[in-house]
Formats: sequence, structure tokens, C-alpha cells
Amino acid sequence: MMASMDNYQRMVRETKRRRKGRREWKTEIPNNVMEEIVMRLRVRSIARFQTVSKHWESVIRSRDFGTRHMAHQRRSKDPKLMFVSYGQCHIRFEQRDLETTSLEESFYLKIEEIKGAIAISECCDGLVCFYGLTDAVRVVNMATKTLVPPLPLAKFQQVHKYHPDPDLEVEIEDVSDDEDDRNPVPVPFVLYTRFGFGKDSVTGRYKIVWLYNIYPATLNKKKKTRCEVFDFEEWRFVTTRPLDHHQILSKQMPSFANGSLYWLTTGDERGDPSTQTKLIVFDIHTEMFRVTSTPPFISPNAYSDKIGLCNLDGRLCISELKGDCKQEFWWRVEECDDKWERIFSVDLNSTSCWFGRITSLPLTLLAISRVENKVVLSLTYQGSLVDFDLDPDSTVYHLYYPGYYGLAVPYFPSLSLVHATF
Repeated sequence: MMASMDNYQRMVRETKRRRKGRREWKTEIPNNVMEEIVMRLRVRSIARFQTVSKHWESVIRSRDFGTRHMAHQRRSKDPKLMFVSYGQCHIRFEQRDLETTSLEESFYLKIEEIKGAIAISECCDGLVCFYGLTDAVRVVNMATKTLVPPLPLAKFQQVHKYHPDPDLEVEIEDVSDDEDDRNPVPVPFVLYTRFGFGKDSVTGRYKIVWLYNIYPATLNKKKKTRCEVFDFEEWRFVTTRPLDHHQILSKQMPSFANGSLYWLTTGDERGDPSTQTKLIVFDIHTEMFRVTSTPPFISPNAYSDKIGLCNLDGRLCISELKGDCKQEFWWRVEECDDKWERIFSVDLNSTSCWFGRITSLPLTLLAISRVENKVVLSLTYQGSLVDFDLDPDSTVYHLYYPGYYGLAVPYFPSLSLVHATF
């Protein structure tokens, strides 16, 4: 009996010792290791992990953690595709897997009546902006389903809202599906230019940059453009003096890469395509413009609407649709402003069956998949997406996504705006 009691007491002591060892082992995990573990969770899980303690709430909300989380995503994963569609009083966001196009998440957002066409910005750190010509800009994080309150109207929007011009109404009618949803757009500025959305690489602040042509151009023979910048505190004008005598190509989507935004110029006073195209560069940190020549592989007499700009995997990508229906894509070599590398070429004769015709506009390169070594291509205002194998010997195109998808934006899920609420 005494032997059994001794054995029992020995087992109890051993159990307590092991439990104590486990408790001690738990407390010995360094914070940086725990952060690396948490960083690999899904965005939704990381957001919920904030409730564990004030320490983790502080860590997850910090700019450093968000930056490292985004860097990890870019290094280890392919981007997602965000499909955005809208009706008269709602907007729908879908997150789809790049490899399979399968629907992963979606949410439906009710908003006030949409007055005209909706535009979507490029994605920056998992954030996108949606807005209308006279509708306030909204910034949304698809991954966390968070939204900032409507931003104040830019001066550009105020002019269009309070001084509409019937002569420009047709530009909105071309992209409006509802007969009752057609509103005149304005003067003194021409058409519906898109703004750029990017991040200051020094301060980490997000900025909206809205560059537009002055109309009519005869108002000022030298000054052709104006620019407003919103730093999420207020809209303000910045100088466009380096752009004197230059107009920008209307309706284009400026591209953000490596701390700068990029536009194409045109010699036409209404922003229509022309030859002798230049590249406009805006440094988001210094808020200064400069004008440069297009890279040497772009034809000197190329019309501006035959040149495409986009952000591909964090780099500036530029392409030209040639007269033989071939479109070559190049991207800037990292850490080198004047060195470019050819990625691939597309024969638009081979994609015409997916887009219904041989297009006169260049295709847009949406995303590149490291997993499958392919790219996804779209054509503005057309249904269906096409993918192309990047194998040097391949000439095969596949229908990547059939039918209408609204507007497509490549993005990486992020923690940005994790503190915001609807």
C-alpha cells in the first residue's frame, strides 16, 4: 500500500513538473517569432487576433507589421483578382483565386443612388477607390470588408456637379446601362479623367492624385493641365508647370509603381489620341512632375491610345499595339529607371475569338502567376478574360473567365484600414 502511495505521489510530482515545463516553454517564445507565425494567417484571422490583448492590438495596427505582412504576401503568393460590378444603388465585390478563378469571398455594399458611371482605381496595399464623376470617392478593403466615410468632393468634381455641360453628356451615355441614369457632365474640364492612387514610399501615406486637362485649351495657351492631391486630410492644388504645353490622354488609368504615378500625353486639346507621345511622371513624396520620352522600343510616331501602362508585380509595365496586331509587353528592371526587359508578345489575331473581334485597342495585362507561369489579359469594356502561357515556345491562349465580370483589379489581401467600420 505504501509503495502504491509513493508511486502515486511520484507520478503527481512528475506531472506537475511537465506541466510547469510546458508553461515555461510557452513563455519563452520570442515576440518576433510569434509575429512571424501570426503574419502567415489569413487577413480575417489576423484582424480577429487583435482581441487577444492590447499588446497584439498595438502590434497588428502598427505600420511596420502591415508593411511586413504585405511584403510576405508579395514574396510567397500570387495576387487575387477582385471583380467589381454595380447597379443603381449597390456595388458588389468578389475575391477570386488567380489560379482557378473560384469565388473565395464576396460582399454587397448598399450605397446612395449612383449618378452615372463608376470608376475603380488601381489597388494599393489591398485598398481600392471607387467613385463617380460627381459621386464622392470611397476607399474599401475587400479582405476586411471595411470602408472609410465618403471623401470630400475634389474641385474637379464640384465643377462637374454644379456646372454641368450638356455638350459632354454623350461621354457618360456611352457607358451607362440605365436610360434614367444619364446625367450631363461638365465644363470647364474635358471628359472623365481617372485619378491615380498610390503610397508615399517615404512617409507611408496614401494619396489620391487627380490630373486633368483644362478645357477649352484656349483659356491658357501655355498651361494645359491642373492637378489636385488628396492626402486624406484635404484636397489641394499642386503645380503642373513642368507639364506646360502638354495635355494628358483622356480616360486613361494612371499607373502607380515604385513611389510614382505615370500618365501618357497627347497633343490634342480635348485629350484625344495623337502621336509624339510622352510619359508624365509624378513623384508622390516630393509631389513634383516631370516629362520624359517613352522607352526606345515604343515607336516614335505611336498613337497614345495604342500604348498601355500598368503595374505588374510592383513594376511599371508598358506595351504597344503595332500595326500587325502584335502587342509587346516590357517591364522596368528593378532598381534601374532606364533599363527595360521584354516579357512576352501577344498576337491579337489569336485572341479575337474570345473578345468577339480583332480589337483596335491594346489589351490590359492584369496579373502574372508565378505558380502557373501565365498572365491574365483583359480588354476594356468587353466580357471575358484570357490567359497566356509564358513558356517561350507557347502560342496557346485560353479562355480564363467567360462572360461579364464588371471591372477587374489584381490585389493582395491586406490589413490596411483594419480599424475602420461601416
